[in-house]
Amino acid sequence: MNDQSISCVRVKDSDVELGVEQPEKYSAAARLTLGQFWKGPDALPAERAHALVGASETGLNFYVYLRDSDIYSRATADDQKMWTLGDVAEFFIKPGGGRTDYWEIHITPNDFIMDIYIPDRERFMAGKISWDEVVAPSSQTRKRVRVGDGYWAVEACVPWAAFGLNGIPEGGVGWHIAVCRYNYAGGSDDPELSSTASFSQASFHRHEEYTQLVF
Repeated sequence: MNDQSISCVRVKDSDVELGVEQPEKYSAAARLTLGQFWKGPDALPAERAHALVGASETGLNFYVYLRDSDIYSRATADDQKMWTLGDVAEFFIKPGGGRTDYWEIHITPNDFIMDIYIPDRERFMAGKISWDEVVAPSSQTRKRVRVGDGYWAVEACVPWAAFGLNGIPEGGVGWHIAVCRYNYAGGSDDPELSSTASFSQASFHRHEEYTQLVF
């Protein structure tokens, strides 16, 4: 399922059972397939993955299950350039209300995280906002990672405070999200890209093409 608009289900703040394809915690959530939509509406990566999303009292929750025959990352600390260092799951979250800002959060299979906060994409892409200004602002995202036989899984909870909120947005409010992946294999420098968003180009910052998440 990759509808352009999905409902944001309510989930508990309890930890999820990592390694299950669709945990009970997310039983009511839409299953978002990571595809390669810039290649065609039915194009899929060689190694499949899917994402689930829901809102808890403390934050926006994601669960991602990734098939992977060669799991690795050379990351050694938080806030390195994870997409250049190996496998990574990326979470893009653009709040609603006409805001220009959005978060890009990277999580690696060896349990490191990178926070990127972009206040305005156009200014950032034009070089008016520097890399040092957007990296490592600390979203305080909570994460858990598990690596298994031929897969890895991650759950992340981005607190509402990262968006300047005290709790779940009001009903009917729409945000935009994308869960994306860099999948490296055999030490290759040419990763397989995929995303839940129906991108017309292989560019993860096209937030106009993110899935709308309706609270």
